[in-house]
Amino acid sequence: MNKTYLIILCGAGDRPIDSLGMATPLEVAATPHLDRLARDGAQGMVTVIDKGISPESDSGAMALLSYDPHEHYTGRGPLEGLGSGFLALGDNAVSFRINFASYDANRQRLDRRTARDLTDEQLQALVTEIRERVKLDDCEGVRFKLMGFGHHRGILCFSADTMPLSGKVSNTDPGFVNVGPFGVYAGTFEPKPQECVPMEEGVAAANTARAVNSFVRESARILSESAVNKGRIARGELPANVILFRDGGNQPQAMQPFSRRFRRSLSFHGQIPAEKGLMELLGGRFSYCRPPEGGDEAGYLEDTAATLLGDDADVVVVHLKGADEPGHDGAVSKKVSAIELIDRHFFRRFTEGLDPNDICIVTSDHATPCELKIHSADAVPLLVRCPAIPRDATNCFSEREAAHGGLPFRRAVELLPYVFQRSEAYA
Repeated sequence: MNKTYLIILCGAGDRPIDSLGMATPLEVAATPHLDRLARDGAQGMVTVIDKGISPESDSGAMALLSYDPHEHYTGRGPLEGLGSGFLALGDNAVSFRINFASYDANRQRLDRRTARDLTDEQLQALVTEIRERVKLDDCEGVRFKLMGFGHHRGILCFSADTMPLSGKVSNTDPGFVNVGPFGVYAGTFEPKPQECVPMEEGVAAANTARAVNSFVRESARILSESAVNKGRIARGELPANVILFRDGGNQPQAMQPFSRRFRRSLSFHGQIPAEKGLMELLGGRFSYCRPPEGGDEAGYLEDTAATLLGDDADVVVVHLKGADEPGHDGAVSKKVSAIELIDRHFFRRFTEGLDPNDICIVTSDHATPCELKIHSADAVPLLVRCPAIPRDATNCFSEREAAHGGLPFRRAVELLPYVFQRSEAYA
């Protein structure tokens, strides 16, 4: 059986940018190793979920692994909670993803991500203070678990023994609204945290909304007193003085194991707890694969390539996040540089060790256009190098080339069934 590698370039897809001569970062980046794969394979543009839903990394990965998020996704919060060990299937618990944000009520200014400059040491100090000092006195019987990661991100889970809880509540993050289990960018919004309100009738959602609002108030008081924030203010930095909640839900639903669906073992090298939660549902092996804080990005990419080549699973997936954050920041040149760094250090090492009979798939879990500074529902380029699939006439990995490629499908959930069916027939 051929080995299959699925390489997810987080947020690499983009739109034509004026400063790049109406080209995209993928089109102008120097990517000789990716382009060699393109010349040996076939490409196409695929919609990850649908035109109305901007994927997150977890729902994007779910779709690329052939599980339709419209059928299986219950929200980012539940997958984060499962992957972090905060909840299990069947628990009376609700999990959210959170941001440590900065709010100035006098100036009516809300920075939803505290300008991304919280160090991990500062973040963990704030998390510890909140864990030790927040008391939900008006929500007797409700407990919480909290973790922080990735500069400003975190996961928070409420649980209770007897008090019913429901994830059908609104976000306090004004930047996103709930459309079913999906968090959708709100576009223009009032720059202030929102009150959490029940989205369904009954005491369970009301209990959860009360717990969220109580936690926001109590944590804001503690954050305002924190030495970490006083130091940030003294240095002219934004304080992380409010926590924003979004994407809440009770728990993920059971899913058909990947090995049963495709008769192949699965290994995922990822960066977020939600991906770990997804692997728990699919029966795949998960390994954290994060760049070191302030460390050697080039070395990390080369080591990751070697790790993938040494993985003994039939299907090996990696989530490389380098191009995503420059997209969120609207940093065009940094996004180009991030793509070039991945090609120079990851793909060079990876392609040197790739067997000619192996299947190699390269795509994005979503686009993060620099003009939007947020995920979009845009179709993304997809490259498949497989002995069973004829090469097309494309010469480089990019949106423009992929739009003229030979792959016959247009949805991410069709990817693996198509590749595996062709591969099995070829063998």
